[in-house]
Amino acid sequence: MLSGVVQGSGIGLMMFLIFIDELAKLLERHVVTAELFADDVKVYLIITTVADVAKLQGAITLINDWASGWQLQVSVNKSVECWSCPI
Repeated sequence: MLSGVVQGSGIGLMMFLIFIDELAKLLERHVVTAELFADDVKVYLIITTVADVAKLQGAITLINDWASGWQLQVSVNKSVECWSCPI
């Protein structure tokens, strides 16, 4: 295994927390709200200016770059939330 954490192992949870902590600390620097639960990451920001859009895009780019660096794949289908889209 070249990246990630072995699922179901006794130490897997602790290894994952150490592993994902790096991403949490990187996101803190981007001044966005980040919520992490298990292997899910949610980032959001109230958009009031064009600069806010750039901050949020920077955080999204950071997540993508971090995942690529660790040879992880972001699930794009699960990464879109649209409140005005039909279900």
